[in-house]
Amino acid sequence: MSTREMSQTRARAWLATVVWTIAGIGFFLAFFSGGGAAEFDTDSGRHLMAAGAIGFGFIAYWGGLWFTRGRGNQIMADERDFQVVARASQATLIVVLIAVFSFSVALWTIHEADGVLAVGWMWFLAYGSMLVGLITNALTVLILDGRTVGS
Repeated sequence: MSTREMSQTRARAWLATVVWTIAGIGFFLAFFSGGGAAEFDTDSGRHLMAAGAIGFGFIAYWGGLWFTRGRGNQIMADERDFQVVARASQATLIVVLIAVFSFSVALWTIHEADGVLAVGWMWFLAYGSMLVGLITNALTVLILDGRTVGS
């Protein structure tokens, strides 16, 4: 199926999946190169690389939204698309809440005896929760859209 045969909602979900996965890989490489969380807060070069990866994600995603707009800049979606997006948003909220909670508890468990936590982990939690939310939402839209095709 080409992008011209897909609904606008499906095409944008594929776009978001690809763009944010690439941005996420870039962020993870920047974060874990050169010392991980312990060194991230003091390494401005890695901050710049991480911000560049996320910036790429936003610019590429917004560019993709621009190129997938309809005539007269309309959103071309029907009631089924709105239901799919709403259900995907609900599922995404649950996934992000579970991920953030689990990651926070894991950090506490690992670092409890130390009594300190490297500030870099807060950067990781902030960027990571955003990436998990964006990628999860796009993948959930694709899954739900695939299940409701023709209904």
